[in-house]
Parts: sequence; C-alpha cells; structure tokens
Amino acid sequence: MANRVAELRNLQGWSQAQLAERLSITRQTVIAIEQAKTDPSLSTAMRVSWLFRKPVESIFLSDIDEQMTALNETWEYKKRIATAFDEMGVLQQMGEDGWEMVGFGAAALHFRRPENTELHRKWEYERVNGLLTHAYRTELEKQSWSYLGNWMFTFYYFKREVRPQFPTD
Repeated sequence: MANRVAELRNLQGWSQAQLAERLSITRQTVIAIEQAKTDPSLSTAMRVSWLFRKPVESIFLSDIDEQMTALNETWEYKKRIATAFDEMGVLQQMGEDGWEMVGFGAAALHFRRPENTELHRKWEYERVNGLLTHAYRTELEKQSWSYLGNWMFTFYYFKREVRPQFPTD
C-alpha cells in the first residue's frame, strides 16, 4: 500500500529513528512501511494518523486494483480517439469523469473505470514532449506520477490519481 509517511516525517524534520521511537516500533519497521514493503498494523496506522494529525486515508493510499478485487467489482472500458492537438483536453475530461488511462495506440487512448459509480476516482495526466531525461522522470515519480509509456519516443505519458484534500489543522 502506498503511503506518505516519509513525506510527512521529512516535513517534521524527524529521522526514521525518531519516528520509530515516537511510534514504539523499530527503525527497520519504519523503513519497511515507508518503502511500502509492509503494511502497518491497524494500531500503528492509527498512531501514525494521530502523530501527524491527519486522517488515516490521507496517509495510507488504497490501490484501486486491490480494492476492486476485494469487493469483487468489475471494470468498464472505453476507447477515445484523440490527436496531438486535442489529446490533453480528452485526457482532462476523461480523468474528471473517473476514467483511468491504461494504454494508447495510433490516435486512440484506452481507459477503464469501475462500473460501480461509488468507486470512481479522478485522474490527472501529464504528457512530456521530446526527450524525457532520467532526472525529470524521477522528479515526476517523486510527485506521485506513474509512467504509462511513450509514443514513438516523442510523447511520454504519466498519470496520477487526484487524492482528496484534507484540512491541515
């Protein structure tokens, strides 16, 4: 499960050891949680929530595929025709309507979303034109963008889920 623990810890200026001490867990457990190699226990997740004064769901981010499987839900699929001129508009509209881009081809974009409207999530998209450097891709991934692929080494596509904003108080 993806999470924002490292980000929130860094905002506080704490080391992994300091966070571990505050949570009464080991530094190795903090590392495993931050790297999403293990999910915290419910009690640890609640302590993290209290410590950072944020709702659990704003720290620990659910995976849509995992949720769909657990709920035995099904996907609907859609293909949209788009050109380089209107593509970003199509992506924005589809993302607002809860469609996640899962692929692309010649003049067509492929999307999916849960059939159950209660599970729809908003998406945003980024298209990089020209050469994509390793440093820029790394920067985008630090900002929660997921790489989708490239079209003829000219357009590079990224997506990320629009997460609900919670008050900082």
